Amino acid sequence: MLLIFLIATGWPLAPMDTLHALGNNWGEYQQYDGYSYLHPGIDVMGITIGKPVYAVDSGVVKAWLTTAGEWHWRLAIADYETTDSVEAWLYAHIDADLYHKNVGDTVAEAELIGYLVEWPVTGFDHLHFARIKDAGAVWQFGDWAFIENPLNIITPYDDTTKPVFENAYGGNKFAFCQNNTSMYLSPDNLSGNVDIIAKIYDDVGLPLYNPVWEKLIPYKIEYEIHGQQNLPTTLSFVFAGVLHWTDNVGVVYKDDATCDTEGDYGSREYYFIITNTDGDSVVEASDAAYAWITTDFPDGDYWVVIIAYDAANNATRDSMLVTVSNTGIAEKKSTVQSSPFSILPNPNNGTFVVNSNYDIRILDITGRLIAVSRGSVTHLVPGIYFVICEQEHQTFCSKVIVVNK
Repeated sequence: MLLIFLIATGWPLAPMDTLHALGNNWGEYQQYDGYSYLHPGIDVMGITIGKPVYAVDSGVVKAWLTTAGEWHWRLAIADYETTDSVEAWLYAHIDADLYHKNVGDTVAEAELIGYLVEWPVTGFDHLHFARIKDAGAVWQFGDWAFIENPLNIITPYDDTTKPVFENAYGGNKFAFCQNNTSMYLSPDNLSGNVDIIAKIYDDVGLPLYNPVWEKLIPYKIEYEIHGQQNLPTTLSFVFAGVLHWTDNVGVVYKDDATCDTEGDYGSREYYFIITNTDGDSVVEASDAAYAWITTDFPDGDYWVVIIAYDAANNATRDSMLVTVSNTGIAEKKSTVQSSPFSILPNPNNGTFVVNSNYDIRILDITGRLIAVSRGSVTHLVPGIYFVICEQEHQTFCSKVIVVNK
């Protein structure tokens, strides 16, 4: 019999068995200090000043230090005593003037280890909490590795609020631009290597002093493309594991005059370049070279589908119909003056005639082949379909709309 043990821990603020509000989360865009970076932890909101902080697991204190003055004192508590590399929990923004643990102290699970410092921004008292790794008898510098999103481990995480999509560009759900540029494209005329940009945020569902602070980022983003040719579900980003927090911010987030990503006390706007991915879970500089290579897809209409998840696996899907146009109308007309088929009527009630001397294919919006015919009457359930015909090395496509049955 195979037994699977899941490592889980409670929350570092009381009550330890209850979901807490978050003020920032793992990998979130930050620009509090004038430069942009990925937030290397989660901010568990204290709500009240001086709230006590508890150890989520037993261990030994490896570090008690500050990285930037009185508000940034922190404890690093390793899982066990060793001078070798070992994982640990980071508890930051501890009040140095109140009781706290010190280097060398052993700690028991659920033991009081300190109190939250009063934050200089009213209402933002919080514990910066992260899973880290380092080596040595004493960790004298705050240069540890950030290795895992605490939301993978904390329980309960019974958030029921789904991620939210906002319009990315004007009235359009998503934005499109030439790869690694600010040359934005009309969604009905896409060509070349295209970056797809989505504006998304998540929300734990618990109120904070300032509603802006409730806007977090999703835990995972995926995308698909459906039409005459399909792109299967592809991972864009997952904010789960090792975070190189000062690197590759521009790979994840679009930040220009049009899609202006922001992350501070006054504004939270997150624009994700969802095509900047090689399909794995690691964000690297080389991922910026990836894009939707529309020249690999026949000209025509496509559905771009994006799925956003939070750490509780709540998911939201959104989609947008776009048109790929690499061949160009003039080039098509130079060889064939008109489409080799016609559809009557369109829109229709499920019954229509395709007039053609050539074989045509009918696909649904997922790219699934529905029928192959020539000059036939076709019956379809309500939806959007594509009629495709190839003639003289050119592909022709027309959209069919079935409105009722």
